[in-house]
Amino acid sequence: MCLAISALAADKTIAVVSTVAGVPGLAGFQNGPAASATFNRPTWIDIVRNGRYSPGWPAAGDIFVVDRLNESIRLISANGVSTYNVVQRLSDIPGGNPINWDFGGPLGGGIVTEPLNAGCGGSQYDSGMFVASSGAHQIVLVSMVGVLAARDDVSPFIGVGNTPGSVDGRSGPSSGNTPVAQFRTPGGLALSWDYADSFPYDKRRLYIADTGNHTIRQVRFASSFEACPQPRNVETIAGLAGQPGGLDGVGAAARFNSPRGVVAGPDGSLYVADTGNHAIRKIAPDGTVTTIAGELGVAGNNDGPARSAHLNSPSGIDINAKGEIFIADTSNHAIRMITTDGMLVTIAGTPGVPGFADGLAASAKFAGPVGLRIAPDGSILIADTSNNAIRRFAIIEAPGRRRTVGH
Repeated sequence: MCLAISALAADKTIAVVSTVAGVPGLAGFQNGPAASATFNRPTWIDIVRNGRYSPGWPAAGDIFVVDRLNESIRLISANGVSTYNVVQRLSDIPGGNPINWDFGGPLGGGIVTEPLNAGCGGSQYDSGMFVASSGAHQIVLVSMVGVLAARDDVSPFIGVGNTPGSVDGRSGPSSGNTPVAQFRTPGGLALSWDYADSFPYDKRRLYIADTGNHTIRQVRFASSFEACPQPRNVETIAGLAGQPGGLDGVGAAARFNSPRGVVAGPDGSLYVADTGNHAIRKIAPDGTVTTIAGELGVAGNNDGPARSAHLNSPSGIDINAKGEIFIADTSNHAIRMITTDGMLVTIAGTPGVPGFADGLAASAKFAGPVGLRIAPDGSILIADTSNNAIRRFAIIEAPGRRRTVGH
């Protein structure tokens, strides 16, 4: 069922915020039932979109969480919260050699999952997830069954690990003279809107908010000799490495300031949470960068026409098929939305007022939310980072009324 925020106008529904997992205000590293499990500064999240390949795989609706200060990936499922240990080789299962994650600073560790059957060959190669090991300046392709998802002859590591830089080039070590790409504290990740349906694979894209370089990068794919989609080349598509600023323009003429979040829209455009500029930027398919919400370089919290309204260090961002954009406005401790008619509105939390409260969205409280994803049912999942909890914004039927929205 698809729920739209505009359904609230019918006055037959209400917006509510609830806690999905974690003990609000308590930092820890406890697995188990969602209500008693604990996290320590969870940042970025993503949701499994469709069914499982086989028993033991995550199910549709399961949630992956980058638990930053615990240096772990956690999985929220119907069975509660578990720690998702990634080992280095298939032969290591169920043994040791876990990946040692380095998610870096306060907003580090982007994550995005591939749809089922987006990989190849079944088993650990069928689909996976890309994780930004921000402190190691690298992107890692991980299988949903807990191993590195190397596909044929291409490394599961994208970029030169532990060596920050801004070089475009090969995604990882392979034959040839082209240099291996470098990143600098990469953050939010996104897949092209039609990622699962893109064939040949060179139409696929993985997008990266390369925070420390103040740029937006993309990874191009190619088909292997066994028809596996392989990440092959990294390119800078907007901004100029090492040159922070706040300019609209085309490609390298544009400037960003520590962008943290990125998402691909159904029209082929990218939408960027330009954190240091307190703004939302749009990158059109032709590379033109425009500011669509906020005033570049000016923090604030007022609603209104998006270009004259203000944000404060936005990070997580997502978009639905209607073109409605949702934002984790981190330093405003609120969830904001850009409507299809160009208004910036607060949909949950009180801008500028941190805290914790579930209930009606207008009176709910957050503390430094970072990651944000739209779930398949239209609700919005939020990594409420400073509250050490995962929260959900949803539209539900108002008490005593018959539901007449959704489809």
